[in-house]
Amino acid sequence: MTSLRQDLSKRTFFVLSGVTNVLSKPLAIEICRNLSSGSVVVLIDLHEESMQEIKKEIELLERDVKVFCTPIQTWKDTNRTRFQQILNAILNKYNSSGCNFELAFILHNEGTMATDDLMEPSATDEWLSYVEQHLHAPVALNRAFLHAPQFSKITKLVVNITSSLMIRPSVYNTMMCSCLSARDMYFRAMANKEHGSGVNVLSYSPGILKTHKPQRDSNQNVIDLLHLDVERRLLGLPRVGLKETSLKLINILRETSFISGQDVDYYDTFFI
Repeated sequence: MTSLRQDLSKRTFFVLSGVTNVLSKPLAIEICRNLSSGSVVVLIDLHEESMQEIKKEIELLERDVKVFCTPIQTWKDTNRTRFQQILNAILNKYNSSGCNFELAFILHNEGTMATDDLMEPSATDEWLSYVEQHLHAPVALNRAFLHAPQFSKITKLVVNITSSLMIRPSVYNTMMCSCLSARDMYFRAMANKEHGSGVNVLSYSPGILKTHKPQRDSNQNVIDLLHLDVERRLLGLPRVGLKETSLKLINILRETSFISGQDVDYYDTFFI
């Protein structure tokens, strides 16, 4: 299942789900630098202010890209029907004007992939809320995105922002490790299922960002990373800038043939 290099300089329908994560803004900006005139960007999140901030930055690029901010009330209320309504409302407008997209691209950055608060399970409702945001929402949105009739004849690109560190078992972090591992497996399985349907899937781990903060327990005591059962080799890796890791992802998509469903880490030396 080798994928061809992904040409991002097409008239693209680009969806970014989750914008409050610190990586969303540089990702959106750098990706939009490549998009062709007439492309459409759809931002989906709970926080209108964050979406408007990214919208302004994209418009400053002067790429003739239309940006739609789509606020949702809560990740719990999101389902395939709701996402279908969001996509159809925008797509129908452009279909009526004769604008044909050449690429459908969705980037999943829902939730907090790295946090200074350790994710140890507590009450059931907190578990459910976390799973709804980090797993249920991307699955529901993917189902609506992949089955949109407007995309039936064009290439579809699905990118999942994950963490090669947090999908491993570690103490004090049960909830995040469990959910991200399930999410990672979902995207792998989806790549196999959609093989042959013009769908390319990549899970990308952006590295240990320079913006990462020390982790704390529920009493706000700083936890030594060595206590999290993390390999010393990983702790010695260089911290990564937001723009730097965003450009690395774009380089992987544009310049390298990758295996659909593959997990790629920023630190992988195979990818330049």
